[in-house]
Amino acid sequence: MLVKVSVLLPAYNTSNYIEEAIHSLLQQTYQDFEIIAIDDGSTDGTLDKIRAFGDSRIRVVTHPVNRGLVNTLNEGLTLSRGEYIARMDGDDICMPQRLERQVAFMDANPHIGAAGSQAVLLGLDQVTDKPLHHEEIRCWQLFHCTLIHPTVILRRSVLEANGIQYLFYPHAEDYEIWNRLADVTGLANLPEVLLYYRQHPGQVSNQYQGLQAQTAELIRRKQLRRLGLEPSYEEYQIHLDFCHYRIKVHDYTAYSKAFAWAQKIIQANAERHQYDPETLSMVLSRCFKMSEAFS
Repeated sequence: MLVKVSVLLPAYNTSNYIEEAIHSLLQQTYQDFEIIAIDDGSTDGTLDKIRAFGDSRIRVVTHPVNRGLVNTLNEGLTLSRGEYIARMDGDDICMPQRLERQVAFMDANPHIGAAGSQAVLLGLDQVTDKPLHHEEIRCWQLFHCTLIHPTVILRRSVLEANGIQYLFYPHAEDYEIWNRLADVTGLANLPEVLLYYRQHPGQVSNQYQGLQAQTAELIRRKQLRRLGLEPSYEEYQIHLDFCHYRIKVHDYTAYSKAFAWAQKIIQANAERHQYDPETLSMVLSRCFKMSEAFS
């Protein structure tokens, strides 16, 4: 049976949260969907809690041993039957109107192949402020991931037409795939909050911070290489200062070096034409302003 949306829900040892995550999907205001719940070798009772729902909309796939997130995600892409594929994690919570809003947006914007949204960061009581439009998203990708993975909805036809699956970039596979998608389709973020993103010690970003940082560096350097830039060690540290809004704007020497790096990026883009010049300048300026605000 064909459905409009396949919700791809990998789960690994999320027993404390999986029931709330699935409840938030089953209670959506938009109901033309299936849930592909893939238990990736959990050992904490996660699978039992998934099976206990007994809902025909949930397709349960089990792995006797853990295969890793990238393999699980690609399996889910292959199993998906929907026109759209919505990502979801086993420890997050969807707003009731999430699928309704995202399906309406994708139907109205056929040039968009992937769209995320804003999220409430549970445990921090913060709301994200992700960029909304394609060119802005692309420019920010020079510095950090701009779509929150479990908020994203994907157009399956774009993935299939371009042979796009997740690649093995440990704990940053989402950051990497947005760059490849940006080359072949439009990206967007909806301005409203459609997900509660849970912050807890067991999540990937906390457990594997070092490896995630190394992988993110590979992705950033690949983006910079497209501009013809091979940053030195010092230049890459300055680039990280842009990423984390920690440019020392009141230190003349540090500010001068940061400004020089920004000018180097702008000049490289003028030669390679990778990004919209006005948007790139705006993003770089924003990094300085945010650094000043946080100083």
